[in-house]
Amino acid sequence: MRSKDKSLMEKIRVFVDDFAMSHLGKAPSTREIGLEFDINKATAYRYLVRMSELGMLQYTDGELHTELIDKINKEYSMVGAIDASVPAGAPDMADDAYVEEYFPIPSSFLRGQKGKFYSMPVRGESMISAGIDDGDIVIFNDKCEPNEGDIVVAYIDGEGNTLKRYCTDKKGSYLWAENESWSDRKRMFGRKFTVRGIAVKVLKDL
Repeated sequence: MRSKDKSLMEKIRVFVDDFAMSHLGKAPSTREIGLEFDINKATAYRYLVRMSELGMLQYTDGELHTELIDKINKEYSMVGAIDASVPAGAPDMADDAYVEEYFPIPSSFLRGQKGKFYSMPVRGESMISAGIDDGDIVIFNDKCEPNEGDIVVAYIDGEGNTLKRYCTDKKGSYLWAENESWSDRKRMFGRKFTVRGIAVKVLKDL
């Protein structure tokens, strides 16, 4: 091919990787490549075939691969961002939280767990001894069968949502605040609650 064709091939290679990075690992189609470079689909196809022959990428049976695309983890879980805070302190009086948007997170980041996932910002200091600070984002699975010691999002009857440690004793289950500077009486958040989800990950700003 002519020298200008080689220049276009390099631009296509860069575009393919950039497209994949912004589309969760999905490679662009010949139509999308054509639109980007003002060429038709047939021409885009011929470029991909030639680039594959030159080892710039792999294009076989309509499937497009590059070294970068093959490294992208394409197993994602969708997380619903809820437009409300989970108080790590007093329970939230507002119980009308709703999902504002959904965003993808690699499934491996969530330890391969299955289920529906949601995220909410944390407010308060009752969980700081567990490494959860005011302003953190907690991701939780909506399964409601916690084990002893799990950190849960729970609804306290008549009050609202809160983030606490799930504990049990001879009397049953209860919620416990993880702030070692508080008295035991203050750390006890009661036994009348409904678990809404189990925390699996915390996101922090540095």
